[in-house]
Amino acid sequence: MLGNAALALGALLSACASTSAAPAFRETSRLVEARTGFPIFWNQGGAADVAVARRVRDLLDRDLSVDAAIQIALLNNKDLQALYEELSLAQADLVQAGLLRNPTFSGGVTVPVAGQGVQTGFDLGVAQDFLGLLLLSARNKVAGAELDATELRVADSVLRTTFDVQAAYYALLAAGQVLAMRRTVLETGDAAVALAQTQHAAGNISDLDLVNQQTTFEQLRTDVKRSEADVVVAREALTRLLGLWGTDVAFHVPPKLPDPPPREASLEHLEAIAIGHRLDLASAHARSQALSYAAATAKNYRFVGSASVGVNFERSPERYSALTPNASLELPVFDQKQATVARAEALVRQAEAREAALAVDIRSEVRAARARLVATRDVVDRYAEVVVPLREQVTSLSQQQYNAMLLGAYQLLAAKQNEVNAYREFIEALRDYWLARADLERAIGAATPKASPPVTPSSGAKP
Repeated sequence: MLGNAALALGALLSACASTSAAPAFRETSRLVEARTGFPIFWNQGGAADVAVARRVRDLLDRDLSVDAAIQIALLNNKDLQALYEELSLAQADLVQAGLLRNPTFSGGVTVPVAGQGVQTGFDLGVAQDFLGLLLLSARNKVAGAELDATELRVADSVLRTTFDVQAAYYALLAAGQVLAMRRTVLETGDAAVALAQTQHAAGNISDLDLVNQQTTFEQLRTDVKRSEADVVVAREALTRLLGLWGTDVAFHVPPKLPDPPPREASLEHLEAIAIGHRLDLASAHARSQALSYAAATAKNYRFVGSASVGVNFERSPERYSALTPNASLELPVFDQKQATVARAEALVRQAEAREAALAVDIRSEVRAARARLVATRDVVDRYAEVVVPLREQVTSLSQQQYNAMLLGAYQLLAAKQNEVNAYREFIEALRDYWLARADLERAIGAATPKASPPVTPSSGAKP
């Protein structure tokens, strides 16, 4: 009978469906690893959690490289762990879409209220929603497309986290290096103030000259305090991304920024690469597909309302039994799903417009990030090849003239401070370069090739 067949089909579908999001997570991991080379991990309270925690501690036991920082974040970031539950939600929706509605059971009793010889009878019935069976394939198609969109969206969020880690890492290294340089400048300023005080006591300089030196020194002290705060803020930003707390926050980073590659990789065709690699664009396309499937389903079944089939078994007081198949169908007299179809089609157009807008934005982001990378690289090279060497030469010549008693101590100290400041500006330019590189990788949705580092200018002002 049809009611029993529906029950059997529902039981079969329930038995075959799995709510495990493991396959979806494997696909997400594949997308991330193909673009970064790093695996991701979903902490679910299993035995693997201990091994992952040990791996994180091993990475923290040495100076943290940018690759190690990214790996720790992918293994340990708590926001990512929460994000992976989106896969469970989408998988649950997929399973739910593949399930039939439960059959409806009904029963009644015939109770005699008058007359003689009348006995009690009863009737039983079971009905199954028939429309759900017709829509089963369509619902699965929509939910499957939504799961694909969720996988891509989650993978894109993971990638963005890796780029955020890069930016936070380089910002921390730069902040530490700038702090070291400013402390060096402060030491030079302290020497200048001590000399000024000695000369002022001997009557060789005026009160104005002494106050000028003291003012300069206090400004340098303020710069150091500001840099110390910058280091704390930058360190905490990276700590949050790594998901660290307790004693793990005392991780160590190298004392200086890495040097840029000797030459940049080809920056051609980056827009096309971004269109092919950006997972947020792929997710937007999958979302458009899901809405298109939903709109097609609404349109194809707009004249079909609720429909069910079933069977009734009746045992009458007159001691005869009857089996009565039945069906019900909603007549689309007043509501022909015009509003539902219009809404579904509007959502499709909206999703397609947003996808097109995102593609335009991506191309613009790539062009802007590429221009910024080229500009910051030019600035870094200019400082490394021209500005810093010239400042070193000025200091060297000033030292020679000071030794020949042709130049005063203040002029020599000023030359040394200018050299240190030039190298500090070089550090800031190098920081901007690495941040621009991270922005470009974020814009194209994949890592850019990196070459071996060259030798950068050496300065006696380095910490």
